[in-house]
Amino acid sequence: MSYKKLRRLPLAAAALLACMSAQADYTSPDGKFRMSGFGTIGYSRASTDDVYFNYKGQGGGSKKSGSLNPDSKIAVQGTYKITDTVSGTGQIMAKYDADGDYIPTFEWAFVKWQAMPSLSFRAGRMGAPFFMISDFRDVGYANTTVRPPLDVYAQVPVSNFEGVDATHQLSLGSVTLTSSALYGEANADYANALFSDGSPATPAQIKLKGLTGLNFLAELDNGLMLRLGHVRGKLTISSASSNTIKAGLAPVIAGTAGPINAFFPTAASDAAALAATVTQADTDASFTGVGLSYDQNNIVVAAEYTKRRIDGGYVSDTTGWYTTIGYRFGAWLPYLGYGKVKVDDPNATVPAVNSPLTTAVNGVQATLNTQKVSQKTATVGVRWDAKPGLAIKAQYDHISKPVDSYGMFLAADPLRDVATGSTFLNAKKSINVVTLSVDFVF
Repeated sequence: MSYKKLRRLPLAAAALLACMSAQADYTSPDGKFRMSGFGTIGYSRASTDDVYFNYKGQGGGSKKSGSLNPDSKIAVQGTYKITDTVSGTGQIMAKYDADGDYIPTFEWAFVKWQAMPSLSFRAGRMGAPFFMISDFRDVGYANTTVRPPLDVYAQVPVSNFEGVDATHQLSLGSVTLTSSALYGEANADYANALFSDGSPATPAQIKLKGLTGLNFLAELDNGLMLRLGHVRGKLTISSASSNTIKAGLAPVIAGTAGPINAFFPTAASDAAALAATVTQADTDASFTGVGLSYDQNNIVVAAEYTKRRIDGGYVSDTTGWYTTIGYRFGAWLPYLGYGKVKVDDPNATVPAVNSPLTTAVNGVQATLNTQKVSQKTATVGVRWDAKPGLAIKAQYDHISKPVDSYGMFLAADPLRDVATGSTFLNAKKSINVVTLSVDFVF
């Protein structure tokens, strides 16, 4: 079997093999090494072939034909105690990525120093704490729903960062207060278009430098948890489509494009304005979130409210929120949810030009269209804890998007949509997504 075919091997088979062969939560005889794992086999089917349903940034997803790709994943995690206070943790995960593959990668790789019972420091690659469940958002078994609500969680397609953090815990009666601070940088690949055969185009590279953040968590004995977080950094995006646009405009900006520069005096300035519109370089970016969860007496509630702010460039400012409620009946947990994400400020529009730069104008418009993500999601589902370590879920999502929005879906070819007129982008649409998943830990 070729390496390429191996990379695209259906994850369900690999997950089942791992689940059947792994020993649950292995600990070495000396107690220094512990290994565990988790995974999801998820099959989803959308009611449209116009776009792909997925986690933002994946190189494909689910359509009418259905797919295992958006949700299926498997991971193994190990921790080794170097000394009584120093340990190392690594987590290797295979999940559907921006290249449309399942390539095992180190999601986590860090060293932790427990300096005091209440104070710890970590350094390396760690989960990026943008959200309330950042550390376990990939662990389907730990979450009520099939996936974290995408109206909130798709706003930042970055799952880890490399740097340092410090965490302090304080107990005050029935309340445990946890505060943490971080510094580092984050990188992620992001698919924003596909080729005509459905394979992903060259993914964009997202970089967040000078990443700083503060998180505060209050946990009460009655099952209530409150969380406040704020992260900011410098955002840079390098995408093949934007680079192609800018490369094509470079001769016009330099004044060496022959007749265009000779007959159109504003050509150079028009080209410069178009190039600037699709540039996202070293821009101030921030993400703020407030979260609440409650799990007591069979009642389960979770809610988050978030804001993404980008000071310049073409990535839009957004606000997202969701609420999920459920009630346990023994091993069964039916739940309802509702969420929304809206564009507060597009941050960029196509500049007016008086030069024959139609191709570049269409490319710029296609890039900006990918930032039109407003949508609403109504969710109903049920979770069945079949046995310890194994949960089966069924979920139905009704997603509504307004006119002039792609929602959180992946459009196969935004440039084609500009040239021919997209009935999906330019119309109000409702899409239904049905998902069946099996979550397991081992």
